Amino acid sequence: MKKIKDKIIIANTVSLVFISFIIILSMTIFLIHTAVETESKEMDKLIPAIIEKLDKVPDNKLKETYEKYDYADKEYISLAVLRNGKFIYLTDDEESFKLKKFESNKLKTKWDRFIYKKIYDGYKSKYYVIRNFEFMEAHELLYVMLAMFVLITISIIIISKIVAEHVLTPLSNIISQSNEMSKHNIDLQLTKTRDDEIGELIDVLNETFNKKKEIIKSQKTFTSNVSHELKTPLAIMKGYLDILKWGKDDKDLLNEAIENLNLEVKNIERIINTLFLNSNLEKITIKKEITDVKQLFEKIKKDYELLNIKNEIIIKVDNEINIFVDKNLISEVLRGLIDNCIKYSVGNIELLAREGEIVEIIVRNYGEGIPEEEKKNLFNRNFQGKNAKKGSGLGLPIIKDIILLNDGKIYIENRKDGIDVKIQFKKIDYKNEWINKKIGYLKKLSGKPIFL
Repeated sequence: MKKIKDKIIIANTVSLVFISFIIILSMTIFLIHTAVETESKEMDKLIPAIIEKLDKVPDNKLKETYEKYDYADKEYISLAVLRNGKFIYLTDDEESFKLKKFESNKLKTKWDRFIYKKIYDGYKSKYYVIRNFEFMEAHELLYVMLAMFVLITISIIIISKIVAEHVLTPLSNIISQSNEMSKHNIDLQLTKTRDDEIGELIDVLNETFNKKKEIIKSQKTFTSNVSHELKTPLAIMKGYLDILKWGKDDKDLLNEAIENLNLEVKNIERIINTLFLNSNLEKITIKKEITDVKQLFEKIKKDYELLNIKNEIIIKVDNEINIFVDKNLISEVLRGLIDNCIKYSVGNIELLAREGEIVEIIVRNYGEGIPEEEKKNLFNRNFQGKNAKKGSGLGLPIIKDIILLNDGKIYIENRKDGIDVKIQFKKIDYKNEWINKKIGYLKKLSGKPIFL
């Protein structure tokens, strides 16, 4: 499997080598063009002077005159004259002209030289000129290009490797540290040494690892709570199962055992439901329905009476009050608050509801208040008060989240003789025609819930 480092080196090398080839080729073409332009200008200076001299010479004296005439770079110039419809070759390379195909201002490349052709007009004749010049022999130029190409390629590979190592070494360190954290010590943190994208990646990974630690901690807490909370009811059930074995002939005893077994099953069911809410709140689907507060209170009170709790639950509700919430979730919220009251209250527990501009539900207990320095943190996760007692009930942060999901608000107020937990919901707008239709339909169905 190719590593990113190798891919970067290959990609950079291929792309940069291609670019280098284009640059070298362009430079070569430019240099050749520049040389030709230079030679063309030199020809334009030399040839007119030669033409002026040769125009005065008769045909049979042209070659002799030209051979005696001396000028710079004469050995690289081939010359032919068209006079009176006849070609006269002044140099000995007639084959080079091929006059029928002769094109003025034409550059040709041969293996060992460059050839530039041009036609000049004299007074009596046309002059065909071929300039041979060795800018550099073509094969030598090829060798130079190949050498440059190889050197540039090697340089690119080295530079690409250095750049890749510079970029990817931090990633290798991240992988190494992450493996160490996964295998041995999850409490470690990745070391941030850069403020670029790599640094941002380290921040994201550290945040991810922190969340993973929280999840692991939550799982351990969940497991511990399950073990702790189920231990007692399971022990009770085991005891009653023993009664069923040896008390078969005592109907009263059997009925009592069955009744209590049923209570403990319900208790376990509640514990499991509560623990599920604590760990899976984000997966919960909210199903709101119009809920009668008094009926909700009475159902909860009946359930707790079956559990034979020491505290009496007293219901105080003004008239008929309805709220638009997920009844099951709000029921668990109230149970969680009541469980807390059972732990800390020394007297009765009151469930109150009143309706004004808003609907306010109050869970009231009697006992000690909550210190002000703790009260402001009660809804924060991972906070535990000094007098907190272990249990599986819904924590206040979860309770707050459920209330918010139902578009409500929650407050805690100290009284002289206890604590009020206040939950506020918007009042249902009965003037709204659509809501009215739903309520009418609800009543026709004899109290069956209608999900809006």
